[in-house]
Amino acid sequence: FFAALAPRLPRQAFNDARLSAGLPPISASVSLALALVGLDGPRVTPRALLDALARLVGVGRDAPVRMREETRTVLRTGLAGAAAYGSASLLAARGLTALAKTGTAPMPRGGMEGLLVALVPAERPIRGIVVVAPGAAGLDAAGMAADLLLQPPPAPSVSARAPVVSAPPASRPVVSVRVGMLRADGRVRVETLPLEDYVARVLAGEGQPRAGRAAQEALAIAIRTFALANRNRHRREGFDLCDSTHCQVLRPSTPATQRAAETTAGRLLVSEGAPAFVFYSAWCGGRSARPSEVWPGAEDYAVESPLDDDACTEEPAWASELNVRDLEQALRSAGLRGSRLRDLRVVARSPSGRVARLRADGFSPNEIPGHELRMAIGRVAGWQHVKSTAFDLRRTGRGYRFAGRGFGHGVGLCVVGAGHRAAAGATAEDILRFYYPGLQIGRADTTAVALSRAEAAKEERVAPASSSDVLLALPAADASERVHVVNLVRAARDEIAKRAGVTPPASVRITVHPSAESFGRATGQPWWVSGATLGRSIDLLPIRVLRQRGQLERTIRHEMAHVLIDPPLESRPLWVREGAAFYFAAPDAPAVAARRVSCPTDAELSRPLSAGSQRDAYARADACFRNALAQGKSWREVK
Repeated sequence: FFAALAPRLPRQAFNDARLSAGLPPISASVSLALALVGLDGPRVTPRALLDALARLVGVGRDAPVRMREETRTVLRTGLAGAAAYGSASLLAARGLTALAKTGTAPMPRGGMEGLLVALVPAERPIRGIVVVAPGAAGLDAAGMAADLLLQPPPAPSVSARAPVVSAPPASRPVVSVRVGMLRADGRVRVETLPLEDYVARVLAGEGQPRAGRAAQEALAIAIRTFALANRNRHRREGFDLCDSTHCQVLRPSTPATQRAAETTAGRLLVSEGAPAFVFYSAWCGGRSARPSEVWPGAEDYAVESPLDDDACTEEPAWASELNVRDLEQALRSAGLRGSRLRDLRVVARSPSGRVARLRADGFSPNEIPGHELRMAIGRVAGWQHVKSTAFDLRRTGRGYRFAGRGFGHGVGLCVVGAGHRAAAGATAEDILRFYYPGLQIGRADTTAVALSRAEAAKEERVAPASSSDVLLALPAADASERVHVVNLVRAARDEIAKRAGVTPPASVRITVHPSAESFGRATGQPWWVSGATLGRSIDLLPIRVLRQRGQLERTIRHEMAHVLIDPPLESRPLWVREGAAFYFAAPDAPAVAARRVSCPTDAELSRPLSAGSQRDAYARADACFRNALAQGKSWREVK
């Protein structure tokens, strides 16, 4: 059936559907007929399959796949029927209801393989399961799933020396962690670890082996807090956290790290009753940075200026030299365009003295944030060259010399400084109060209740406005902005609708989030994105953050353009929709000269490697769209 459908289905429409379900697109070299039945194409994780099923049926926190509700009802009815009387009916035979899909497929090297993907129960799913059964059929996979679902969850294994936690064993927190990089076949190895085992292993990877007990315990609390606050960081890939510096590095635990994890079990840093978004670095270089210096929009829990940390001022400075070719490659990997670097110099520093922006003559755009350059150099040439953004820069005969202090971003707890403070007699609480002055130490077994109360209070603070055409949800801190934001939304809506010749929707919903973290959790967008649109609903960063970036009106116009323009362009590539949004948000921008430009792929726009690479993809989408208009096409004809 699906193979017969293949010739009728445009590849781009199929890929758009896959992307909206959180699955990677099918490349042009893959047979669409084989991809439709799952015999070719990119591999995906079990978690990605569950997320895709949840999006299709419209459950969970991720945005659902766009379809008519009557279509979704038919889909849910069919999936429930599969578990009740179809190929997954062994679930019903064991008293389970589910939204389920089975598959039985021949394998390339012979034999069969059965698959089941299911959400349980059908009425209100709270659990998901994926079963792969080599040498069996989908029906067999359904039977295995029933057996697994009916087993009581195992209690996590903890050391006999661990203190008693008030939560029952089956509800103790666990995290799923990617172990190792992607293999050639696209698969990863994922381990599910009890939280305290995870803390002990990260402490072995991130801490100082010979640091005093107080330093180990302080870092253990920071590690646990990071894990709980970022638990869904990689949920689209099928796990919670990775084992690299993007999240937290794991190593085999030691008796010292196990003792620190057990001694501090359940303790974490809390903001408004929820695990705080905290950071730590290897060595701050003598002065710590505020989170917003490195990640614009990140929450600064304390109002103090950057902290002078005299505990690590005796550490030696570092220096390295990079040739021009490596720097050019790093700039290109960060999304800048150019072939020859003529000059590189610092043009702005942050309040803590770190490099905020550099000018790269010969590249476009010709400026790059210091943190992005450091990350790009680390990926291209190795992390030992530019250890932090607290550096001075000068030209040499072969390239550029970087001389600085510190190792890492310098935000939050300084591992080296904590070690020195512990040696001088500080307690773990003393260390945490110094590096996180705006936070309190709470317990994981009470945070769930506090978090639910905090979320309920937050909902009360962001009640939507009563006007029927613009439903605006604002946090209490931005209440004074209500009239101004509503006026901006209405003005953008009316102007863009008139220019485009479209009828505006009867209402649009705007949600202004209280923090960048809240925006990221709701939309899945990285920190550098200002707004996100789904249908008639727009999510925005906090008003103060948009004002700081000088992007309040521009972001509202861009997202409102998506609300009005996306429906007629629904089947087009993503660059067409983004280009149209840029055009209608700023139609009087300078015309783009007719030139060849590489239009970005959907992946470049939806899954960028960095803020710079996404800026480049947006600029190319804008240029492609305006060039098409310059050739005499109407906006509805651009493909």
